[in-house]
Amino acid sequence: MHPPELVTRQTEAIVDRLGLTGRCEISVVTVGYDPTVLTREPGPTATAPFPTQAYNSWLTVQPGPAPLDDEPPLDEGVHVMVSNADESTRVHLPPDMKDVEALVLLADRLQDWAIELTHGQALPPCPGHPHPMSAAALDDTAAWVCPASSEQVVFLIP
Repeated sequence: MHPPELVTRQTEAIVDRLGLTGRCEISVVTVGYDPTVLTREPGPTATAPFPTQAYNSWLTVQPGPAPLDDEPPLDEGVHVMVSNADESTRVHLPPDMKDVEALVLLADRLQDWAIELTHGQALPPCPGHPHPMSAAALDDTAAWVCPASSEQVVFLIP
């Protein structure tokens, strides 16, 4: 499973490379974690001048946010939601997907959304060319490459 903190940092780096920093909100939700992993046993009961049973608590993890009435349930994995004032996009990263493949998928989907959002602007711009760069996996590394020359790595995707 892709750690949500890492996915958040990667999403921020991709949004930055696409020139949308400060214009978007990022939300990362995980679905399908085993709730017993994060459940802790209750510790010793604190002494207080009132009954302590009302103040005991257990940490429980819910399977994920409930979908809206018109949305299908979220599949197991990591869901990245990026939104601005007018539009949003959600990218699902399945838990069995290799990390580099997940990063390329995330970059590709966010790039499509950013290009639509900016009415066709080439994002991220390919140096010296009118087209955008493409997200690709090269030797187990995610990179932005020139689509006209896939051997030319322009920027690594963190």
